Amino acid sequence: MRGQWSYVAISVIFGIATAYSSFSIVPFFIFVCYCFVCFPRTSLPIFSLIVLVFGLTYVYAIYVDKQNDSMLSFRETDITGTIQSTPLINGDRLSFQLGMESNETVQLFYKIPSRKLKEELKQLHPGMVCTFTGTLKEPPLPRNFYAFNYKDYLYKQHIHALFEAESISNCVQKDISFVHWLFSMRQAAVSYIGETFSGQSAAFMNALLFGDRQYMTFEVEEQYQQFGLVHLLAISGSHIVLLTAICYFVLLRTGMTRESTTMLLLVCIPLYMFCAGASPSVVRASIAAVIVLGALTQAIRVSGMDALSMTLIIMLFYDPYVLFDIGFQFSFVGSFSLLLSSSQLLASEHGIVKNSIYLSVISQLTSTPILLYHFGYFSPYSILLNMLYVPFLSLFVLPMCIVLLICMIFLPIVSQWLAHILSLCIHVSNTMLQICEALPFVRLTFGQTPPFIVALYCMSIVSVLLSWEGLIWRKYRMLFLSSFFLLSICHYAFPYVNANGSITYIDVGQGDAILIRLPYNQGTYVIDTGGTLPVKKKEWQRKKHEFSVGHDILIPFLQKEGVRVIDKLIVTHGDMDHMGAAKEVMQSIAVKEVVLGKKKKFSLPEQQIKQLAVQKNVPVRVVEKGDSWAAGEVVFSVLSPGGEEKADNDQSIVIWTKIGGLTWLFTGDLEEIGERRLIQWYPELHADVLKVGHHGSKTSSSQQFLDIVQPKTAVISVGENNHYGHPHSEVLERLKERGIKMWRTDEQGAISYVFQGETGTFRSKLTYDETQKKRRLPHAVFKNR
Repeated sequence: MRGQWSYVAISVIFGIATAYSSFSIVPFFIFVCYCFVCFPRTSLPIFSLIVLVFGLTYVYAIYVDKQNDSMLSFRETDITGTIQSTPLINGDRLSFQLGMESNETVQLFYKIPSRKLKEELKQLHPGMVCTFTGTLKEPPLPRNFYAFNYKDYLYKQHIHALFEAESISNCVQKDISFVHWLFSMRQAAVSYIGETFSGQSAAFMNALLFGDRQYMTFEVEEQYQQFGLVHLLAISGSHIVLLTAICYFVLLRTGMTRESTTMLLLVCIPLYMFCAGASPSVVRASIAAVIVLGALTQAIRVSGMDALSMTLIIMLFYDPYVLFDIGFQFSFVGSFSLLLSSSQLLASEHGIVKNSIYLSVISQLTSTPILLYHFGYFSPYSILLNMLYVPFLSLFVLPMCIVLLICMIFLPIVSQWLAHILSLCIHVSNTMLQICEALPFVRLTFGQTPPFIVALYCMSIVSVLLSWEGLIWRKYRMLFLSSFFLLSICHYAFPYVNANGSITYIDVGQGDAILIRLPYNQGTYVIDTGGTLPVKKKEWQRKKHEFSVGHDILIPFLQKEGVRVIDKLIVTHGDMDHMGAAKEVMQSIAVKEVVLGKKKKFSLPEQQIKQLAVQKNVPVRVVEKGDSWAAGEVVFSVLSPGGEEKADNDQSIVIWTKIGGLTWLFTGDLEEIGERRLIQWYPELHADVLKVGHHGSKTSSSQQFLDIVQPKTAVISVGENNHYGHPHSEVLERLKERGIKMWRTDEQGAISYVFQGETGTFRSKLTYDETQKKRRLPHAVFKNR
């Protein structure tokens, strides 16, 4: 089997992918093609093992999935359970995984009511048994297209319910397991470092030594994420190798034999794996290290490729769902690619600089399909920045963190000086990233990348790497490299040849946000951005990152949609639920023009938007009744305001247009007085699709207005379970009486009309069955996927 384990590992991947794929025939067909490749390259026993392992893995993955169910009832209840994971306190929010007496695990959340209780709750640690009062709830489904599926994320951790705790009491320490004790030690170490050191030194020490980033600021994490450097903030194989090498050297210097040192490391590495958080990258590096060291004790030589392949097999058989973990994918793809290219990377004639370039290019190339599939973008500067930051963090920051940890124990005074130096160096590196954010083309946005395109990228990248290694005729190297760039260019330019357009009512809760994309990239318009009123909090209540409609909902959606430039950001009026996220949008995505409605006096938020537009050299256009603009064959007509309206809601910009064979009326928060004025100005106003004004409030969508406009479809943008009672029952009744088909974001999530030419189709994120299930939820018992 020497040198053959990689064939078996790939077979295991195909078995799990086939079992869990929605279209299992696709991965099965690819596996058949893989068998044709393996047959001439392997012996008959190995080939038989590849086929056998595929079948066993397929059956095993299905078995694991069938066992992953729950009999929990979603209701108010009292629970006595054991804390399973490290309790995380973020502002006034406590969360951890809770093991119940029924052997099921739930994700617990608790809103901390006071500073005093927050300090007391810091004493909680894994293994403690507490009594909780609260409500079991079903994890929410994603409400927007491309949104993160939290329910599926929990499902893959065998968690089927959320527990919203109202009280925590009777916490005692009973018999604690060894794993819980390790997690407790990790928690204590992280807290001690956070309290001992200030600034960036504590944050990076905890991140690089214990895999904990709770002390790292949200802005720093965002910078590393944007430039493709976030993997450097996680414990990886290089960390394990460096720590193992240091321990090996120190132990030998103390007089221990090589055999004793190796055996001690075989014990310590798994212990450190748990102390470092046991993330997929840490587990991968730890298991591989144990395999290599274990083989050495038996005088058996194991190649890096075989060790990595065996590690993958072990991890996937322990938990098949880990195949879908982003960290797992990045870790193994990066490791496999570097091992396959090791002969070139270690070539002495290339020199350190050239090898660094090769290392960065290979890492970026192989991670591109994963980045495009999960995030829809990557930064072209990541190759250069990885060349700078990999040695900086691996050869300077990480060793400094280790020295700091040792000095903290034996020389506390020296540790404070070193921490100050480390914090200063990290501050300089973070400032450099801030400067890079001002560079052009910081982020190349491709949008949601379908699996078929991802597969093409994979084949193209594998061809490039094989030709570079000389395994395929080198004379075709430029051809393969050109195919990769051609694929990237075609992918990036696809919006300019895409004949489809769309109008999407984004679910931003109690607010409005509409994205209009015209075919062939002729125009991209955002009408309102949603937003929430700022809530004043005391210092102890502030989270690392407060929820933001812009950052957490709207911007990720726009990026997955492939929006690179917004031609017009239209702010219908000054209410925060319509423009609260406008600043964040303008700071994250290029905007060509901001459109405001004519009025006697702009609100404070509107004035701030105008100031930001001036800072960014973005034109501000004030529109009124009679204005219009054209994009291709589509004309957008502004019907209101006239500039004399007194009520804020009636100052809303009202737009009429014809797109995709339908006429559309976007009304903002227009109320009954504004509706009457509108039909006086335009007595023959008609629209096939009406954006119901003011979220379906009682003061909008009057009978006279509906009779004049005669819409066939009405879309109500409204928050789920909002405290305003929107949409009002009288409005719903008026729409129902006229046979108007209703779409509601509170019940159906995001609503989109996708069209080509004069024909199109409405669709919603939440299906009818999901909506009905939610209505029955209080009396339901959950036992499915």
